Amino acid sequence: MLIPKEVAQSIVHETESIMNKNINFMDEEAKIIASLEPTRVGDFHEGAAEVLRTEQKVVISSKETYLGAKPGINLPVRLHEQVVGVIGITGDPEEVDQLGALLQRMTEILIKEAYLDEQVELENQARETFVTEWINNRFDDEKLFATRGWMFGINIYKARVAVLLEMSGFQDYWYKRIGTSDVDVKEEVNLQRYRRAVERLISRHFPEKNEHVLIPNGSSSYTLLLSVNEQTEHQQRKRLITSRINEIQQALEKTYQQKSVAGIGSVCHSPKELWKSVEEADRALRFGVDHQRAFYFFEDLGVESFMYDLSESIREDFIERKLQPSELTSIPDCFHTLETFYKNDGSIKATAEALHIHKNTLQYRLKKVMEVTGYDPRNINDSTLLQIALAFYKIT
Repeated sequence: MLIPKEVAQSIVHETESIMNKNINFMDEEAKIIASLEPTRVGDFHEGAAEVLRTEQKVVISSKETYLGAKPGINLPVRLHEQVVGVIGITGDPEEVDQLGALLQRMTEILIKEAYLDEQVELENQARETFVTEWINNRFDDEKLFATRGWMFGINIYKARVAVLLEMSGFQDYWYKRIGTSDVDVKEEVNLQRYRRAVERLISRHFPEKNEHVLIPNGSSSYTLLLSVNEQTEHQQRKRLITSRINEIQQALEKTYQQKSVAGIGSVCHSPKELWKSVEEADRALRFGVDHQRAFYFFEDLGVESFMYDLSESIREDFIERKLQPSELTSIPDCFHTLETFYKNDGSIKATAEALHIHKNTLQYRLKKVMEVTGYDPRNINDSTLLQIALAFYKIT
């Protein structure tokens, strides 16, 4: 195992704070990779070379004894019975000798922890790579891919629903926290720890021995592939998914004061269909973000289910031609009036009551819309165009 310099430096600082002595860490080539004396980093340490050769403690009484070494004690650091580095204490050998065994033990514990963390991270990365290949349909041999899935405890043949969960304001929060001149790599480490902690919290809301899949998706969102029972009645399945998403979102807010938005795709029944559910979840998520909804099912989308496929320039052109928004602003509460009118199925009475205005006032506003746009909100054909333009306007 090659000891990362960041890990070595962290060990040096951890042990120095306890022993109040200068500590050096040397790698498998006897070079100093961490020290409280930055000028020594990169120097060859002949005493460490001797430790690596003999795998035994080396006591240095005089700085002339070994090249690049100062008086002190140098000890082998082992992981799985193999020497992976050398840790040294600078000082009078007689004074620091009794600290040697403690330093060696502490260092080996910290190295083992770093190694285990690295193994867990590598396993997580391998799992995330597998799931990413799955949701992007980047596999040819389905049987081989299914075998890889079983290694991670994932059955790719289970019916699943894709959910994309995005944490609101997450990027802005960390941008403000990290985007200052006085931070260092520790903040990046804190960010990664935070994201993993969120991941663990979400996982705790899965039942035991479940077959749900969860991976990070970018810096502020997660992809959940919920295993579902195909025999469950549709509305019941929808209620179960809603309940699980609610639990997760409430836990995020309670534990981390973190609000979130979720988009939910349709059920996929074969490994090759998963990408479709993920794409649907993405559209539902964007709609939820744009309309400030905690979660939204793709199946509940209307025209919004395809409008994100159109470029912003196309949407803006359509809005300008059908709505002429710059002129509509002269009509009081125009856009809210139209939305409420269509939400109430074109009922004058229900819309006027919802807006707390007189029916004649509502009729006046609708008439002004027709004069400005050339489209009558009360005409079934014209209203279709206006509703599409309104939907585009809300997301552009």
